[in-house]
Amino acid sequence: MYLLLDIGNTREKAALFDAGSISALPQLTAESLQQLPLVAVYFACVANDSRLDSLKQKLELDHLPWRQISSEAQAFGVTNCYAEPHLLGVDRWLALLGAQQLFSRQSVMIVDAGTALTIDWLDENGLHQGGWIMPGLRLQQQSVVQQTAKVFNRELLDARMIPGRETISCLQNGCLAAVIGAIQQGWLLNKAECLILTGGDALYLKPQLADLAVSTEPLLIFQGLARYIDN
Repeated sequence: MYLLLDIGNTREKAALFDAGSISALPQLTAESLQQLPLVAVYFACVANDSRLDSLKQKLELDHLPWRQISSEAQAFGVTNCYAEPHLLGVDRWLALLGAQQLFSRQSVMIVDAGTALTIDWLDENGLHQGGWIMPGLRLQQQSVVQQTAKVFNRELLDARMIPGRETISCLQNGCLAAVIGAIQQGWLLNKAECLILTGGDALYLKPQLADLAVSTEPLLIFQGLARYIDN
């Protein structure tokens, strides 16, 4: 059994890989891992070394081998379009690998809806066609609130694709429209056989994209990460 980690600057997500199957690990503590027959940790990390060292100590897994995965020019039949491949965010790289495995020989548009919203296109031959990076749903709202004196918001996200009638609904609905509009424009620009949604806001956005061929894959990045096991 292998522990898979996606380590960000503020939080980390985890999954387990066992006998070809991937399952989410909602609680990442030393206690939750203590009884598991782990043999190694495979991880992607955008945080600094001190955060990584702190996590190793916190999880009490210093005795296991840790293998860090980084973006590459080519791997597993996927070709990175960046002239400097290592500069492609590793989460985007792993999403490409996961998508190519799940939707082999199909063109896909990958939308990772998290703090940032990223869109990447992969053709049926595994060639990365490029992508977009923009603020995610909540980051857009935070930016407007922080940079304007008389716009305010609330924690509860209750956006709909209709005109708002007071400040909060105007803000939330407007940011939702911006995100959905970008996704729809991306689909028209470079139409694929399937639109893959992943990330924290994926389930929230999916109902607004019912007219597209959408597949929700919450473990997409871990799917890509698991391809490196024993390779």
